[in-house]
Amino acid sequence: MAPPLHLRQLLAVGPKAVARYTGTLLAVHLVQLLVVVACLLAIALVLAQTFGHLPMFDDAIDGDLVAMIECIQFGSTSFLAISGIVFGAIVVWQLVTWFLVGGLLGVLVQRPEGRRAVGRTFGASGTATYLAYARLAVLQLPALMIVLIVFSTGLGAVHQRLVYALTIPELLGALALGTLPGILLLHYVWTVTDYARVELTLRHDSHDPSVLMTYARALAYVLKHPVTLLHGAIGWIVFVLVTLAYAYVANGHPMFGPEGAVTLFVARQGVSLLRTAIRVGILGGQLELGRTRPAPTRRGDHAIDVAA
Repeated sequence: MAPPLHLRQLLAVGPKAVARYTGTLLAVHLVQLLVVVACLLAIALVLAQTFGHLPMFDDAIDGDLVAMIECIQFGSTSFLAISGIVFGAIVVWQLVTWFLVGGLLGVLVQRPEGRRAVGRTFGASGTATYLAYARLAVLQLPALMIVLIVFSTGLGAVHQRLVYALTIPELLGALALGTLPGILLLHYVWTVTDYARVELTLRHDSHDPSVLMTYARALAYVLKHPVTLLHGAIGWIVFVLVTLAYAYVANGHPMFGPEGAVTLFVARQGVSLLRTAIRVGILGGQLELGRTRPAPTRRGDHAIDVAA
């Protein structure tokens, strides 16, 4: 077993993984883009059929509050349909994510050379681990329910401060105080899931690990190694900073007409690609740390021990 890696080593692995498999990163981003475009086209079709003949909708888009309220009341069923489209897109993306993450981890584990080899490895790994990732998602549901309870309890504790806040800093401070416990717990749950996926991909061919035991081992491993949480937190912090930087730059710069729409689309996709690269870099570091963990007991070996 190799010695565990330090935080600096984990952070150094990410950029190397992204630079080595840039084509794979672009392919993953393209799949994400296709899901987003399909969702946007469906929403645009619903809005066009409902509000295409209402000039008031143009005023609502421009920020007219009264027009916005009138449009929401007029097209309430359409907004319900849009909610269904968004929910369906989220479900589809979650199902696709299991395959994409499995493929990415498989490529990072085996390190194939050449586009054909990378494609074969990506597809084979994504297919081989898909059902295991699905079972892992089911095991994660109780933890996510606990996270929702913690979020609800935290917001309930600061409800009065939120209602009577007189300034934006007071409102944001109360909101941060109420959501911080839930955010920390959610980060722990997500990190555990990441390391469970790494373990399932690393040991799939050699050990065929149990999903339940893998998840239990990941719960204990992350708890005993705070560097896993710190490493993942740095990735999420950079992720949020990139998003806030984009929001800051875009604020006060309205883009009208076809040229503005194209510019806005390209800028958003650039930010989205950068955020995807951050997540892939974090996965690369998690994988290298996962290599240093002791291997689980093989199922066959366990059966032999029980029989003996």
